[in-house]
Amino acid sequence: GRPCLWAACFFFACSPSIPWATAAPNPAESAKEMKKVISLRLVPETSVLHGNRASQQFVALGRLADGEEIDVTGDAHFKIADPALARLDANGRVFGLSDGETKLTAELRGLRSTATLEMRDSLAKKPFSFARDIGGILTRRGCNGSSCHGGVKGQAGFHLSDNAEHPRDDYKWIVEGGVFQVLTAESGGPKKPRVNLEDPAQSLLLQKPAMEVVHGGGLRFAKHSEDYEIILNWVRAAVPFGDEGGDDAPKLLRLDVFPKKLFLKPQQKHRVLVTASFSDNTTEDYTHRALYEVGESSVAEVGLDGIVEAKQPGETTILIRTAGQVTSFQVGVIGKPLSSFPSIPVENFIDEHVFSKLRKFNIVPSELSGDGEFLRRVCLDLTGTLPPAERVREFLQDKDPRKRKKLIEILLASPEFVDYWTFRFADLFRVAIFPVGINSKWSQEYWEWIRDGIATEKPFDQIARERIAAQGYSGPSRHYLPHAVIGPAPDMMIEQVRVFFGRRFDCARCHDHPYENWTQDQFWGLTAFYGHVFRTGKSGKDSVVFDHPMGKEIAPDVVGRRELRILHPRTGEEVLPTLLDGRILEHKNQISVRQELAEWMTSHPYFTEATVNRMWSCFFGRGFVNPVDDFRSTNPATHPELLSALAADFANNGYDLKHLMRLIVRSRTYQLSGTPNDTNRADRTNHSHALPRPLDAEVLLDAITQVTGVPEVFTAKGPGAPRGENQMPEGTRAIQLRETDLFRSQFLDVYGRPNRAMVPERDVKPNLAQALHVLVGSTYNEKLWAEGGRVYDLYMGGASDAVIVEELYLAALTRYPTKKERASLSELISASPSRPEALKNLQWGLISSREFAENH
Repeated sequence: GRPCLWAACFFFACSPSIPWATAAPNPAESAKEMKKVISLRLVPETSVLHGNRASQQFVALGRLADGEEIDVTGDAHFKIADPALARLDANGRVFGLSDGETKLTAELRGLRSTATLEMRDSLAKKPFSFARDIGGILTRRGCNGSSCHGGVKGQAGFHLSDNAEHPRDDYKWIVEGGVFQVLTAESGGPKKPRVNLEDPAQSLLLQKPAMEVVHGGGLRFAKHSEDYEIILNWVRAAVPFGDEGGDDAPKLLRLDVFPKKLFLKPQQKHRVLVTASFSDNTTEDYTHRALYEVGESSVAEVGLDGIVEAKQPGETTILIRTAGQVTSFQVGVIGKPLSSFPSIPVENFIDEHVFSKLRKFNIVPSELSGDGEFLRRVCLDLTGTLPPAERVREFLQDKDPRKRKKLIEILLASPEFVDYWTFRFADLFRVAIFPVGINSKWSQEYWEWIRDGIATEKPFDQIARERIAAQGYSGPSRHYLPHAVIGPAPDMMIEQVRVFFGRRFDCARCHDHPYENWTQDQFWGLTAFYGHVFRTGKSGKDSVVFDHPMGKEIAPDVVGRRELRILHPRTGEEVLPTLLDGRILEHKNQISVRQELAEWMTSHPYFTEATVNRMWSCFFGRGFVNPVDDFRSTNPATHPELLSALAADFANNGYDLKHLMRLIVRSRTYQLSGTPNDTNRADRTNHSHALPRPLDAEVLLDAITQVTGVPEVFTAKGPGAPRGENQMPEGTRAIQLRETDLFRSQFLDVYGRPNRAMVPERDVKPNLAQALHVLVGSTYNEKLWAEGGRVYDLYMGGASDAVIVEELYLAALTRYPTKKERASLSELISASPSRPEALKNLQWGLISSREFAENH
């Protein structure tokens, strides 16, 4: 029957992932590498130690003949020129003793390297700071992490700010006690301090982490350890808050990591250095004052001392947390060494970045895609349309070496390009009847604004500014109509940040973000930009969106009377429009602060990198950051330097979407074959070969219609449908539908069409409903044999089986059938009792195959 015999002919299977083999530990390997070291260097080369108890961790790096550097700190011998100025431990860490300058020397097998040390103010003790000293311990020991007391509600009634972001609040909960509540600043229970001033050693802040009493978080530090003694002495000193961080107090600005990236072999170790930079231009070694969190423990592990140990091939990110600051670095564990790495041609800087990383991982990219493979891929990606069979023949026969570049320009200038990218951005911007108030006139104006922007090549930063700050009766102002009725200012803000910044602020609505340094105050500061958005008129009539300048309850003729103030849910106080950098703006007569917000957002680095990341995902199935709107420290980019380079190029070229697309599809990276080799078969993130991507529901439906030649009939139904003739003209494609929610389609719903009620997240995973639809659904079965259809007309015109098979392959798969496929299909057709039934089965087998339903 059809499901077994014919589907088997067109089964398009992806090669299964082959796990990397993990090298067994080899004790002799380290000694062998030591013998290959040809030079030695110390990092840092110079260091200034400020104040009493200051220290600096050093790393000795040995260079091998091939240029690779390995950590030889544990094998090197260290010596300080003047022991009266500093002392040295066994791990290359130096502690200042008195003021002066000296040298640190490292030796390894006759090789030497020297670093300069200067000690300043060695007798001066830093003034106590709760934020730095106590908050730093709580952070390094993981007490204020999101899975512990730094979570939304804390643990056991005890709440701390994530990463010691709010030391004043932490001080209150520790010293005064109380039970934290999400929606109010008041304590929800009896105030039981976590410190005991009468008997400091009995403080819960000491007893629990030292496991002197039951503690769900387990042992965090031992009794009488350095951290224990610091907290004990603080309580004995009557718990001062200390340095309050005034204008003159040095502020921790950032953390720097050396090296920013690590490429290791399995079982290899390497120490990282963490340096804190302060506002007074001083730096301090924080290597032993940070918390290290590894993303994939199967790839690597890291200790409290900052030593990373590689496990098995792969990639992971290691987060570094100190009080008030978070940074990260990437670790790559490379696979089996190659005897040689082939020379790979590059088209542009995209290839340089991608192939450079592949070389480090010993992954060889696949060959260049064949002409048919490239033609199908680029046509679907730029126009959402399969190339016609006659165009496929022309392209495959064309010998012009520049034919791919010429094709790209033809596609970028085509009306299909405008149709497809209007559809893509109408999806992202949520053009639909129900989200804009069940008014087809409103959605039409919104859709036409998008189409005009694509057709006229409007810079994307201008498109974004028009959408963010839309007022009056403009097309993008229609986006705000339903919001302006009920006034969900937080929802409006969240969507702008998600679409144009690629960040998800949702979690900061009721509390500080549990995984990022976004605070609840920042959330409501941005929300205040949308607090004054209102509209005139009623549903079904012309409406004007505007920002009321006064912030008062407004006149009865304006929809949705309410007070136009944003109140902080915890404090109850009014919140003024505040940018993430703390700059406060005010609503003024005739001036919309949303315009200033739009200018600020489109000039922010987040805007360019989020846009580039989203566009990259359209051509590779995933962004550098994935999901594309989930940028965060715990979800770093796979190719951060390439992301930055593309973002800079995008901005420097006027935020031109076509320029960005052209750059991507011209790259060899984009044009690589989908056929893997032995080195890249398991790769899913580094773009070493093309990966199959399921077609969007609308594109798949159009492709089936195009191949069979039988058009789909779209009829608008339900509230908001235009009166009179609701059926779309014959030949209308699914990607051309303006308000997709007006057109009921079981096929589109089954294959992941979003309802556009929120920022779309398409579900492209296979499911049982799709399988049933392939077997008995009308789309796959009722288009196979009809007057005007491709195969029916060929059959009635007397075409041979060979001609029909070739025509279908060119139309559906953009390639000629192989010799083996021709022979197998000829036998199947000849063996069928009915030639029309055999030709129907042939079509069904093609359009239900994975090769057809995916872009690859």
